[in-house]
Amino acid sequence: MSTKTEAPFAVVDRRDLTPLCPHCSAELPEVYTHGRGFPLGQGRTFVYFCPHCVKVLGFAQGRVF
Repeated sequence: MSTKTEAPFAVVDRRDLTPLCPHCSAELPEVYTHGRGFPLGQGRTFVYFCPHCVKVLGFAQGRVF
C-alpha cells in the first residue's frame, strides 16, 4: 500500500492573465462560438474558435432536461 500523499488539484482564477491561441499565439480576450441543434433531446453542440485565425479551440455539448 502506498503512503504517498498527493495535494488536491487547485483551480485558480487569474484575471491578470490573457490566454493565447495555441494556433496563432494571439491573445484571446474573447473567443467565438457557434452552436447547432435544439437544446432539448439531443442537445446543442458548440464549437469554440479563435477570432484571429478562426481555428477550432474546442467543442462542447449542452442539454436541457
